Amino acid sequence: MNDQNNTTSLIERAGAVMPGGLLSPSRRLGAPHVFARAQGAFLYDVEGHQYTDFHCGFGANVLGHCHPAVRERIAAVSQDIDLVGAGTMRLEIEVAEALVDCIPCADLVAFCNSGSEATYHALRLARAATGRKRIIKFQGGYHGWHDYVAMNVQSHAQAIGKYDPISAGILDDAARHTIVLPYNDAGAVEDYLKANPGKVAAIIIEPIAHNIGSVMATDVFLRDLRRLTSDHGVVLIFDEVITGFRHALGGYQSIADVTPDLATFGKAASSGYPVGVVAGRRDLMELVGRTGEGSVFMGGTFNGTPSTLAAMQATMEELAKPGFYDRLFALGAFMRTELDGIITRLRLPAQSAGFGSVWLIYFLSGPYRDLPGLAAQRRCLRSRIPQGDGGEPADRSAASAQASLPIREP
Repeated sequence: MNDQNNTTSLIERAGAVMPGGLLSPSRRLGAPHVFARAQGAFLYDVEGHQYTDFHCGFGANVLGHCHPAVRERIAAVSQDIDLVGAGTMRLEIEVAEALVDCIPCADLVAFCNSGSEATYHALRLARAATGRKRIIKFQGGYHGWHDYVAMNVQSHAQAIGKYDPISAGILDDAARHTIVLPYNDAGAVEDYLKANPGKVAAIIIEPIAHNIGSVMATDVFLRDLRRLTSDHGVVLIFDEVITGFRHALGGYQSIADVTPDLATFGKAASSGYPVGVVAGRRDLMELVGRTGEGSVFMGGTFNGTPSTLAAMQATMEELAKPGFYDRLFALGAFMRTELDGIITRLRLPAQSAGFGSVWLIYFLSGPYRDLPGLAAQRRCLRSRIPQGDGGEPADRSAASAQASLPIREP
């Protein structure tokens, strides 16, 4: 086997020129792999092994890899136009119109290049519109890498209820205005808003907390957030970077029938091509289109590149075909049912979870509604499992059920 097809050699070369040998730490999943090809549901490594891809690029590859309609649209567009640094394009307008047509909250939309960019812009926009500094996020929610929100995601048990950044180097002055509250606890939100009138600019939430698996926001919780934010002049932001387009063409907001003020999208909107979308109310979004005092800058050389727009257009056309989501949801239900059958036969203290095409196993029994609930169940399970000399295994999903929140009070 030559060097070009030798995994060990390529991994060594990667480590010599890239930090950790990968372009994102979240790509370090199990044994090292070097992939050479992707097609449909399958990945192929440099040594010729075939893998069924249940990871799906963190959910971006909702149509499968290298879908013919997406490839053909990108190839056709690339014959006519590439990056243009001035004006607009017909393709840009057509994709924006399609987004406005299908997303309930979207009076206007703006493009960027990733989900993290989209949430960053949405929070800046909320602060500009309200003149306030504080934002509320929820324990377990991941909204990107930027300093405003890069904390308290998959926290260790001892870190819950404390400031728990996911990275070194976060600017304290940026993070200190972020308040972390328990997921699915409208009472905690109401108490904080009443105790701090006129202080909170935005509440940002994953309507399904997929970054800790698949914890559903209850319908009551989402409706309460809508009521509370309206009553207190707070901008409600749905982070639909994972739920959008994977669960419905109009995002989870179209399923829950709760319309936020702003929403962010990415991943599945473009079959894996780099994109972020901010969609929302006209009066908020028009701040982006202005210049001068009070305007919100949302520039970017690669915002709305033709290749990404072509991928979005083709992807949305495929998702809109009759029966697409019925089949996608049926596949997810099949996986969860089969997993439950295995769990029952083996008498495991476990359960399947998920929504739509998302499926996973929680090794716990009983209900859960937030990260501390998951952790409490996991502790019960561990109490029945002998530990080795290394003690309790590291678990980034563990958290104390007795957490004291909110945290990071300014």
